[in-house]
Amino acid sequence: MNSDKSDTMSGPNELVGQLLNGRNSGRQGSPESYGNISDDGVRFVVTLAYYASQCAEEGDYPRFRIFIATSAELAQTPDPWQLGRFAEAIPLNDVDDLRRLAPCAASHDYALEVEEQENKIVCTGIRLAHSGEGAISVLSTSLWARHLRPGLMIRVDAPGLLRVSEAQRAWDLRAGGLSDLGSLPVQPTPLWLNPLAERLASKDRLKSHIRKMVLFAWNELLHSSSECGRGGCFVILPKSLLDADAVKNQYEISLKYPIVSMGLGKAISDFVDICKGTPPPSNAESLKEAVNEWLKARYSLLSHVESLAHLSGVDGCTVFDSNLNLVGFGGKILVSSTDHKKQLRDAIANRYLSADIMKKTGTRHLSAFHLCNAHEGVSCYVVSQDGQVTAFWSQGELVEQWKPYPAWVKRSDQY
Repeated sequence: MNSDKSDTMSGPNELVGQLLNGRNSGRQGSPESYGNISDDGVRFVVTLAYYASQCAEEGDYPRFRIFIATSAELAQTPDPWQLGRFAEAIPLNDVDDLRRLAPCAASHDYALEVEEQENKIVCTGIRLAHSGEGAISVLSTSLWARHLRPGLMIRVDAPGLLRVSEAQRAWDLRAGGLSDLGSLPVQPTPLWLNPLAERLASKDRLKSHIRKMVLFAWNELLHSSSECGRGGCFVILPKSLLDADAVKNQYEISLKYPIVSMGLGKAISDFVDICKGTPPPSNAESLKEAVNEWLKARYSLLSHVESLAHLSGVDGCTVFDSNLNLVGFGGKILVSSTDHKKQLRDAIANRYLSADIMKKTGTRHLSAFHLCNAHEGVSCYVVSQDGQVTAFWSQGELVEQWKPYPAWVKRSDQY
């Protein structure tokens, strides 16, 4: 993944240029991966979406998606992902045409379906932006469907903030900077992941399932927090069975709202146990009982993720122990020492950075750096109000930084 921004300010023209680079040759080799639209059509739709993103409706700026299907999908009858097709295609001639329709796709789970017909761009209906939960079977550990949806997706999150993805590539236009997000996102393996899976697994054979589920749930939590738009900071401490007093005395974090008995790790292990840890049902009655238990455990896990994402919007950091038990939120990091015991390293570029650059960041990033610098084994995930996530973790003589941490990957992105 290449997250380097260009040296100059970028806009829709530069975004289209990156998208179209090599598109014709790619379409010849694998047309089933590309949206059924000409290069001129791509240029028009991206530019239209860019300017529509800056048009407020009753004080709010639109968030929406546009999806352009492949020629193969257009030929499908019926289309299982299409929610509704307009009786007559609606021409998209100017910004107002798109602005008026944008509220139809205000959730990231839905998209306006757009086609090119006789050299004109039209909106033909509303569809699911992902493959749907029909891909999730009963007693499966797959919480979120993440199947590849070929075609061209344009995602608008804020004024001038676009992400365009096609053929397993994605580009992000943000604050005048254009980032090539590359192909499948690369994420570091958290220091706490494998030891956590060891502790949570009731049987050795469940470790890999626990590990995968922890990653899914944690990334969904970060993504949900970033979509709330309030920013936040998640802290994972390297010890278990901590309370608010221990967190303050040992890690210099004062928790305004301590919490007991809210464990994301336990919700994950309970869910995996029901899916994989018990013998398969032997008759209809036991199957019915198992399915009910699975549904309850799945709902509990999803509820934990959602509620934790909202808690993170409260001023201060949200603190977990090493078993992903929530210790509290609204935390204030009291570490303010400028005595840098560890070196700061860009883990993506594999190069050392001057700790002084942290002084140019916001309070959340600086506090997270100080905390990792002062305490071994701490991991921090800082969510900016613009949705970007930065990961810090303390290991040996280093504070590692991973920016951006790709928590934005959602089932409705084209991966």
